[in-house]
Amino acid sequence: MNLLITRPRYDYTTRYISAWAEPVVQSAKSKGHHVLDLQEERANRQEVESMLKKQTPEVVFFNGHGSEDTLTGHNGEVILRTGENEHLLSEKIIYALSCRSAKILGASSVKKGARAYIGYIEDFIFMYSSEKRTRPREDRTAALFLEPSNQVPLSLIKGNSASRAYRSAKNAYARGIQKLLTSRTSKEDTATIRYLFWDMKNLVCQGDGSARP
Repeated sequence: MNLLITRPRYDYTTRYISAWAEPVVQSAKSKGHHVLDLQEERANRQEVESMLKKQTPEVVFFNGHGSEDTLTGHNGEVILRTGENEHLLSEKIIYALSCRSAKILGASSVKKGARAYIGYIEDFIFMYSSEKRTRPREDRTAALFLEPSNQVPLSLIKGNSASRAYRSAKNAYARGIQKLLTSRTSKEDTATIRYLFWDMKNLVCQGDGSARP
């Protein structure tokens, strides 16, 4: 299986999500999959379009900022825009860790032939510890959000269906919420619970839920 992943790094958000995508890369490699890892400057529109056309990845994992009709790469460059190039996602299963892209871009991608599009219909929100900003993988606050998110690509890498990958992430969010609810809840924990629930609620799976890589 070919896995295409974008990992821009130019602000706190993209540094965090790109760092937390590393376990996905390592898991895919350990299972013998071919990983097309577009990091930093390589996470640009030209490279993404070229990889989608020539390498025909079965699974695509986008990390970056987004909007209802766009996904961006390094330095905020738009790499996918509704009505311009979402047809390149045809025959692929997509997970977009970005804000709001499932609302319009995801739906349009499915209409243009994407097998499934998993993403968020509203903003993806995560909290982090200011003390760990230079060491994102050590940040246990961020882990509460990014470990559940990772369940989507990790499940797909195992050959599971899009709907199972989606449910795996939803269940991980729910477990995190339950764990916080059953512990002594601080003011910060209350905010964390609220945002975990928000992300869980706004994660959607569009297209063919039975699609497998």
